[in-house]
Amino acid sequence: MSPSTRATDDRTGPAIPSRVATWLWTRVAGSSPLRPTAGGGLALVVASAAVSLAASGLLEGTMRIRWSVGTYYGPEHAPTTLVLAAFPILVAVAVGAFRGLVAGLERLEEFDGNRGYYELAALVVLLSLLLTQIALVVANLW
Repeated sequence: MSPSTRATDDRTGPAIPSRVATWLWTRVAGSSPLRPTAGGGLALVVASAAVSLAASGLLEGTMRIRWSVGTYYGPEHAPTTLVLAAFPILVAVAVGAFRGLVAGLERLEEFDGNRGYYELAALVVLLSLLLTQIALVVANLW
């Protein structure tokens, strides 16, 4: 068969970038179900709730949510309980959205080779939410 008449994609494995992402993902999470779209997402929700519970006893009634110099841009403080409750809810909603999206994507053939990219992206988003929560709590402790 000449190159112009063979199937457009008759390779036996995923493309090189996808293999790299899959390799990196298996090194980060192993083959366990602790993916961000599985048990790992629940673990991140629990971690966010634990940060909120630990911080609730350390912080006052309001916490600073915005730091500005010069011009006043609106509220710079919010009730501590509202902010601390919002983060675990936000992480749980994000986990649910990623899980719902992966359920739809799993039906696509092309997704099999690119799952590593998706899981890494979900992990980055969820960890950034958790790190933002931690940074906000630490900034309000000083």
